[in-house]
Amino acid sequence: MKEILNHLFEYKTLTKDEAKAILTDISQGKYTHVQIASFLTVYMMRSITVAELAGFRDAMLELCLAVDFAEFDPMDVCGTGGDGKD
Repeated sequence: MKEILNHLFEYKTLTKDEAKAILTDISQGKYTHVQIASFLTVYMMRSITVAELAGFRDAMLELCLAVDFAEFDPMDVCGTGGDGKD
């Protein structure tokens, strides 16, 4: 993490693959709370890039658990409207 933080503190950015790997490692408990806080602080100092966001998104999609609600016949009640299902 030290190399990653030094890289980011020099106002350099992460590639999509680097961002994905870091978030995956965070989810696996490879870093301390202090290291994670330092990592997140970078994004208080500068904006996230599209590549970084895409990498974080890919990691989250890979880490999420699929939930099958098919047997409950769910209905989306938070749509944008206009579908005529009032």
